[in-house]
Amino acid sequence: MTQSSPHSRILTVGTGAIGAYYTWRMQQSGHCTVTAVCRSNYEAVKTKGIEIQTVAWGEGPHVFKPEHVVKAVPSETYDYIVVCMKALPDVYSIADIIAPAVEASPNAAIVLIQNGIGIEDPIKARFPRNPILSAIAYIGVTQNEIGVVYHSGMVQRLIVGLFEPIEGVDTASALKIFGDICKDGGIDTIVADDIQNYRWQKLVWNGAMNPICILSDLWTVSNVLADPKYKEMVLRTKGEIVALAEALGYPMPSTLIETSMSTSARLADGYKASMVVDLEEGRPMETEVILTNPIRIAEERNLTHIIPTWYQLYKDLIKYFAKRQAKKGSL
Repeated sequence: MTQSSPHSRILTVGTGAIGAYYTWRMQQSGHCTVTAVCRSNYEAVKTKGIEIQTVAWGEGPHVFKPEHVVKAVPSETYDYIVVCMKALPDVYSIADIIAPAVEASPNAAIVLIQNGIGIEDPIKARFPRNPILSAIAYIGVTQNEIGVVYHSGMVQRLIVGLFEPIEGVDTASALKIFGDICKDGGIDTIVADDIQNYRWQKLVWNGAMNPICILSDLWTVSNVLADPKYKEMVLRTKGEIVALAEALGYPMPSTLIETSMSTSARLADGYKASMVVDLEEGRPMETEVILTNPIRIAEERNLTHIIPTWYQLYKDLIKYFAKRQAKKGSL
């Protein structure tokens, strides 16, 4: 971007580890100001900002101080509303949460930095004239204590693309400006023509590893890969998800499964898939967008025969959750 480039107002909804890290880097670009919606960490962020512990940007200290810190989504005008909350449509409505800002910002682009398939549909239905930028994060960040975000390693990739064009709306500019902000902030940014293809690529890992880690009772990725039976199941399940994606018109890279397995093998001992961590912590899991939505598509298209292992894993996982809930309720 140049000195004449527009200065953007960004609202971050969900200023946890991912939201804090990425919008910190966006603010560092010098092309935007950030308002951060904080709930449990409001007092800490308002007083001291968020400490970012990372080796990717030198020794530091690195502190993210948003221009404004608020407890709830304000009814104010923004250029970008960046959603970094988990996609949990069975728990809350993202559209309802961001409505005050979107209704005050008829031209704002809504950026969804979330996992899963079908996350954009409820937003599109509620706000059909706002550009939706769909984004996928590849980064290891945690917020183990309030106001402190730990970034593991050097990877900080963000893949972003337009969900759908809108007649009479300059969606291309919205995407380009946002991509430039991310790049100028030092984020490893890919602006993609077909973001859904990348969503299915990430689903190959999430869709296979999450249910197998839980149902095998092995919990960690390294334990699963060390067991020949479950390692073979992971391979088979990933292959089925690739086959489903391609049947739906999303060609997958020929090396995707090999790369996915090698990446998994390099993860630290004790690394747990996201749904495992949420299960242990008693938090809602992204079952709907990682499993239910893509499997529902397979059912609607009569393609479940392509995913026999994954389909059975999904059914078994639903039964597993029901038994845990029944056991919990009887205590």
